[in-house]
Amino acid sequence: MIDQYGGDDPPATFAPGVAAPACVRTKHDAIMVLGCPNEDGGAPSTCQIARADLAVSAMRAGLGDDFITTGGHVQNAWIEAETLRDLLVSRGVARERIAVEPQAEHTDENIFWSTRIMQARGWTTAIVVSEDPRHLVMTAVCDSNCCVRLGRLTIFDFEMTTGATAKLGHYELLPNAPAVTDEECQVIKPKLMCLNLGNRRACAR
Repeated sequence: MIDQYGGDDPPATFAPGVAAPACVRTKHDAIMVLGCPNEDGGAPSTCQIARADLAVSAMRAGLGDDFITTGGHVQNAWIEAETLRDLLVSRGVARERIAVEPQAEHTDENIFWSTRIMQARGWTTAIVVSEDPRHLVMTAVCDSNCCVRLGRLTIFDFEMTTGATAKLGHYELLPNAPAVTDEECQVIKPKLMCLNLGNRRACAR
């Protein structure tokens, strides 16, 4: 974390980042798809479609076979996790391979409740998916490492089977991964969107 975020410049979001090392270019226990809102009429939104497509690309790249879709009804009546599940099923993913997490209202809760699913199933690693690199780098890194603190989330550039590169999160639960230190969070917090952590529900758990 200090190596990635300790420089003078803000962390790269759309620019090339750190290439995924061989030890994380392997099959993970799950692919965690972070929620975003439906259209007000209930149709899948652009961000949901893009996240489902990226999650399937991660599966095809050999990064996981099981999925967690996470997100409640935050901006309207539609449960984001259910829409993401349906999008994955329509892309050929077996329904029984998808765990649905319908409570989360923010990225910290996406991570927290998805981690509870992982713990219940004996899973220790996950690929974390958002189509927006800023969401992963600027928000998820802080919320996971300096709020929830049940695992370590690191963002890498992964090569997909299409030849394209995608930013994805490598998430590994404690104690398999080393705990994030206060020193690391002191480096992360000023650089990323570590906003209102004291008011976040997952931070207090």
